[in-house]
Amino acid sequence: MQKVAIKREAKKTLDELSEEKLRVAMDFLGYLKGKEEMEATLETLSSHELMAQIEEAETAIEKGRLEEFIPWEEVKRDV
Repeated sequence: MQKVAIKREAKKTLDELSEEKLRVAMDFLGYLKGKEEMEATLETLSSHELMAQIEEAETAIEKGRLEEFIPWEEVKRDV
C-alpha cells in the first residue's frame, strides 16, 4: 500500500475512534515518532564519515571560517 493510501486509511480510522482511544493512539504515534528519530540519530552517530564531517564543521565554526559554509538563503532557494 502506498504512503498516501495508508495515511488516508489511518485518518479514516482515527475519525472513528472514541476520544479515549484517540488519546491512546496519539501516545503510540508519539512513541513511534520518537523511536524513528532515535534510529536516525543512532544511524548518524554510527557513521564515521558523517561524524568526521560534523567535527570538521564545528572546528571551522570555532575558528571563524564561516566562508566555508553555504549561506542559508542560498540553500533555501534550492529546496
